[in-house]
Amino acid sequence: MKAIGIKSVDDLFKLAMSPLVDSIEMRTQMETCLVEWQEQCGLGPAGTIRQGIRLMHSRVNTTNTSPPSSPQPEVNGNHEETAGFWITKNECNQPTVRTQGSLPDPVHKSLTHLENLLRKCENILACTDDLLARLSEAIARISEVYAELPQLCTDAGLRGQKATRATENFAWNLRLLKAQLTIIGKTQAEANDIVFQVVDMAKILGAYDEPK
Repeated sequence: MKAIGIKSVDDLFKLAMSPLVDSIEMRTQMETCLVEWQEQCGLGPAGTIRQGIRLMHSRVNTTNTSPPSSPQPEVNGNHEETAGFWITKNECNQPTVRTQGSLPDPVHKSLTHLENLLRKCENILACTDDLLARLSEAIARISEVYAELPQLCTDAGLRGQKATRATENFAWNLRLLKAQLTIIGKTQAEANDIVFQVVDMAKILGAYDEPK
């Protein structure tokens, strides 16, 4: 944010900084988790959620069909000892990862990274409506001041180039806030899409457990 040089106006932009910082931090965390998961899965940057889920599912199936390195004791029912993972819903009705049996370390790490990504998405979906409302309110309040800016500059003793610079900085800050408002909406949509892809692919693979 650029300083305007008028305290009342600068204070309005400072109030808008809190939701701005929160939204940037949440988006950064989600993007970091996504990259870490893609790398752990062996996907490139263009790899999709569906591809990653299918890849992990295939690796688990390979584990179950490979002969054990040492004799394993039989267990009644055998289901408890079969390595696997599935997606279900947590108490907040958001998808979460559950595992069973002995999973290979790379698969276990991939699932841990997936769970981390889902938790970041859950946080975004829980907070973005509030952030959008707060930032929209701040933008509306700041926009109302624009018509009064020439008089405010005069009252603050800003004339000539100083008044021009204040007006330019005001416009730059407002554009930044409006752009960030769009990015928050995009972040919310991306988090929704990640959650949808995880659940949809788990259902396709028979790895989804609908909570009772």
